[in-house]
Parts: sequence; structure tokens; C-alpha cells
Amino acid sequence: MAEDFRKKLKESMRNDATGERWFDDLDLGEVLYLSIQASALHGCTPAALLDDLSGYDAFQVTLQIKPKVMTFGRRGVLPQLESKPWWPLFTDDSPILYVAENVPAGTVQEIYEDLLTCLAEHPELAPRKCGCGLTTC
Repeated sequence: MAEDFRKKLKESMRNDATGERWFDDLDLGEVLYLSIQASALHGCTPAALLDDLSGYDAFQVTLQIKPKVMTFGRRGVLPQLESKPWWPLFTDDSPILYVAENVPAGTVQEIYEDLLTCLAEHPELAPRKCGCGLTTC
């Protein structure tokens, strides 16, 4: 079991007057960014600015596929994700951005762990490098 995702969240911006707060994205290798947010301006429960992250029952979660990562096909990341039981919670905001609101904390932990496992088991999902070290197009 991976570390509790809440311990990974690093606050990058806060406005107490508006109840807005942003956490840095979790950088998952060369393949994905995982954004987990909770504040008065996010799709979370409660929709409030809490100092204790264990006070949230649900979070807003965004998956962003990094540039040059294949989405479909044998080396595509989407076939790996679409088979997960939590995938239907997400709606596509663009071909590389998927958003889910009010995701229960236990499901967020499952998403985080599933992503770590998937990336460890499928190194082919990362963009290939050419001999000079640059990512191939």
C-alpha cells in the first residue's frame, strides 16, 4: 500500500478570504500528472477551506497525460486506465485532461495506488528517448 495521498499534497497557493487553495500536482514519472484539490472553489466535500485534509470526505481529481505520451494503441496509457473501476468517474476535458469531482477519499487513494502500480508494471508507457537523450516525436 502506498503512502496516504494526503501526505503528498503540498500547498502552493491559499487565499483565506475566498476559501481558495491549490496543491501542487503529483508528478508520476514521465507519463502523468495527478492533481488532487480541495477548497471552497473545488468539487470536494465539504466545499470549504479546511486545514486538516482528513476532514474532506471527497476531493476533485484531475489526470493529465504528459506531452509526447501515447494515449491509444499498444503503448497507450488510456487502455490501461479505462479498465479501472474508478475510470467512469472521470469526464474528458480535452484529449489529455480528465476530471472527476467529489471522489471519495478512499477512491482517491485507490486511484493513486493504481497509477503507481500501472506505471511500475508498464514502463513502455513513458515516451521513448532517442540515442541523444531527447524524447522522440
